[in-house]
Amino acid sequence: MAHHKAFSKQRWSVALKAELALCSQLRQKNADLNSLKELLKERYIPLIEPHISNLQEDSQILELGCGPACVCQFIKLGKKTFLDPLLDDFRRAWPGSLPKGTFITEMAENIKAPDASYDCIVCLKTLSYVQNPELILHETERLLKPDGSFIISVELWPSAFAKLHYFTAKFFPQRTLKNRLYCYTKHGLENTLKRHFNIHSSQHLPSTEAFSLKDEWLYICTPLKHP
Repeated sequence: MAHHKAFSKQRWSVALKAELALCSQLRQKNADLNSLKELLKERYIPLIEPHISNLQEDSQILELGCGPACVCQFIKLGKKTFLDPLLDDFRRAWPGSLPKGTFITEMAENIKAPDASYDCIVCLKTLSYVQNPELILHETERLLKPDGSFIISVELWPSAFAKLHYFTAKFFPQRTLKNRLYCYTKHGLENTLKRHFNIHSSQHLPSTEAFSLKDEWLYICTPLKHP
């Protein structure tokens, strides 16, 4: 999985349309987002906060693929920046629901910010849905301060399923999942992360679905020390 070619922007656009359809369904079920926000806060914040105890009031935090819930708004300290290519759609769907902070409505493959801009970068269940994961990890590596933390969670799959998804996407793209572009295995993801970061720790998160093949893992990463 680590060396797969990135999907085309056209295929990524199809995935975005599928995400918007899911967004519409979510709006019907959760008009004010409160229950979703509370669910994600309880799932992620207790795992994140022990690893960011060094943050100050003026620390810079970037959340990639923040979605409409913007989990990092629940981190107590720091100035928040939220990035998602669908932020304008979230604003229209849930007016007034987004938290205070800086918002970037664009892809994460090329972020217009100086090197070493952020003390903490968070990316939850996003890497499998982007156009080019390698570029995003390269950008994250560039944007993270030398003593910063990169916190990422990814849904990981058995090797047989990941291979099936890869070859189906390559030869029969119309038959693949519309919104998920990549299916990582644990081994593949960790090899990918290690090209950009040191993996400080990892943790398996309990599944939210019965009889699911995928497992969500959360990784705490730190920058590589280049000579």
